[in-house]
Amino acid sequence: MLSRLHVMNYALIDDLEIEFSNGLNIITGETGAGKSILVGALGLILGTRASAEVIRTGEEKCIVEAIFTLHSAHPCLSPLEEMGIDTDGGTLILRREVLAEGRSRCFVNGLAIPVRALHDLGRMLVDLHGQHDHQSLLNADQHLDFLDGSGDLTGMRRQVEALYGSLVALQKGKVEKEAVAHRQRERRELLEYQVEEIDSAAIKPGEDDALDQERSVLSNAERLTEIALHLESILYEGEDSIADGFGKAGQLMDEAARLDKTLAPRGEELDGLRYGVEELARSLSDYAQGIEHNPERLAEVNDRLEVLTRLRKKYGGDLDSVLSYQQGAQKELALTDELDAALRELEIEIDRVLAEFTTHCIALSRARQKVGKKLAKQICGILGELGMPDVQFEVRLAQNKSEKGFVSLDGELVEASARGIDHGEFFLSTNPGEVPRALVKVASGGEISRIMLAMKTALVHTDSVQVLIFEIDIGISGRIAEVVGKKLKALSESYQTISITHLPQIAKMAEKHFSVRKETQNRRTVTRVVPLDREARAEELAKMMGGEEISELTRQHAREMLTEKN
Repeated sequence: MLSRLHVMNYALIDDLEIEFSNGLNIITGETGAGKSILVGALGLILGTRASAEVIRTGEEKCIVEAIFTLHSAHPCLSPLEEMGIDTDGGTLILRREVLAEGRSRCFVNGLAIPVRALHDLGRMLVDLHGQHDHQSLLNADQHLDFLDGSGDLTGMRRQVEALYGSLVALQKGKVEKEAVAHRQRERRELLEYQVEEIDSAAIKPGEDDALDQERSVLSNAERLTEIALHLESILYEGEDSIADGFGKAGQLMDEAARLDKTLAPRGEELDGLRYGVEELARSLSDYAQGIEHNPERLAEVNDRLEVLTRLRKKYGGDLDSVLSYQQGAQKELALTDELDAALRELEIEIDRVLAEFTTHCIALSRARQKVGKKLAKQICGILGELGMPDVQFEVRLAQNKSEKGFVSLDGELVEASARGIDHGEFFLSTNPGEVPRALVKVASGGEISRIMLAMKTALVHTDSVQVLIFEIDIGISGRIAEVVGKKLKALSESYQTISITHLPQIAKMAEKHFSVRKETQNRRTVTRVVPLDREARAEELAKMMGGEEISELTRQHAREMLTEKN
C-alpha cells in the first residue's frame, strides 16, 4: 500500500505530506484547488516524464517522495533484488528530484536508479486511472494475464509455462549437442583414418629402440666380425697374446708364492684373470660366428623404422605418444557415437514434450475463449450500471501463423510462447453503431475511469498492482455517481483505492477523506491537503452539494449521507 506521500516545491505545493490508509481514500476540493497538481506529483514518482516547469517559482528543485509497504509476494521484490536494493522488511521509498536545469534524479531506498527503472517499478505499484497513461489495463501485453486470472486459468497457464520452459531447455540442449556433434562428425573421417593407420602399424612400446640396435648390427656385420676376431687374437690366439702373458706371469707368481706363502692369494687372483681372458676370447669367437650378414633383414628393419619414424613425426615425439594419441582418438570417436545416440534420445523427448505442450496450449486457448465471453458479458453489465448501457466489450484472441511456428493448430503451424499460442487484447466501443476498437485507442477522457473501474471490479484479485488511483469528475449523474461510489467501496476491500472526485455520492464512501485547499501565505498561493474528521467531512460534502452558500438543511443532508454510507 501507499503509506505516505511527501511533496516539496511542486507547482503550488511548497511542503505537503499525506498519510493514506487502507481501503478507500477520497480526495476532494474545489476546482483549481490543486487536485490535478496532486495527481501530477503522484505521476512523477511513478516515472512519468519530468519538466523543470513543475518546480515552484523561485526554488532550485522539487522533490516527491512516496513510501510503500509491500507484502511478501509482491512482484516488485524480484526486480528490486536484481538491482541490489534492500526492501528492509517490505518498506519501499521512492524519491524523485527535478532540478531547475531540467534534469531529474530517481532513488529507491536511497540507491540511484534510471528513470526507466522507476517507471517499471511504478507500473507494478500503482494504477493511475484518469487522463493519464500509468494504467496496467491499457497495456495490451497484460490483457492475456488478466483474462487468465479472471477465469481461474492460472493452473493451466502454469502447466503451459512449465512445459514451455522444458521445451526451451531441451531445444537449447539439442542445439549445443548438435554443434558438438557437427564438429565431431567433421573430424570423424580423419580420426577413423588415424586410428586405422596407427592400429595397422601394430606398434609395440620400445620397438623403435630395439630396431635401431638391430639395424646398427646388420649394417656393420662385417666390421663387427673383424673386430671380434681381432680381439680374440689379442686375447688368446695370437702370438704374444694376453693369455700367454698371463701364463708366464702365473709361473712367476707360483715361484714367488713358494718363497712367500702370503702371496698365494695373489696367485689365485692372477689365475682368475687368466681364466676370464680365456672366457672373453671364446665369447668373442662365438659372437663373430653368430653375426648374420642378412641384407633382406636389414631392408625389413629400415622399412619398419621408416614407418615408425613417420608416425612419430605425425603423432608425437615417441611411440608412447603415438599410442596415447590413438587412445585419445578412439575416445573421441566413442564420444561421437554417444552424442549421436544422445541426440536421438533428445529428439524423442522433444517430440514428447512438444506433443504435451501442444495439447495444453490448445486446451488453454479453448478455455480462454469461454472465459473471454463470460468476462465481456460481466464488464458490459458493470458498465451498464455505471451509466454506459450501450458499451460493447470484447476479448479477442488470435494466433500468429508462421512457418517457423512449432505448434500445430488445425493443420497449420502457429507461434507459441510461455503464455501459450494466443495473443489477447481487449476491444471496446462506447457508442451504438461503432465497431469495437483496441481499448488503448478508445479509452480516454471522462469515460476512462468508469471503464477502468468496471474492469478492475470484474478482474478483482487478478492484478498484482495493489494501489488504484481514480479521477472521477466528468459526465456522471447523481444516480451513477452513487453506483460508482459503491463500486469503489467494494473495490477498496481488495485494493488500496484513492479517488479524486468532486461528487459527494462518491466522497461519502471514504475510509479516509482529504480536502485539497488553496491558500495565500506571504502573498503567495499554496496548496494544502487536510485530513477531515467526521464533522469536517459533513461540511465538505455540504459544500460539494450546495456551493458557497450552505444551508443547515444541506448540512443535515450531508450528515445523513455519511450515516447512510456506514
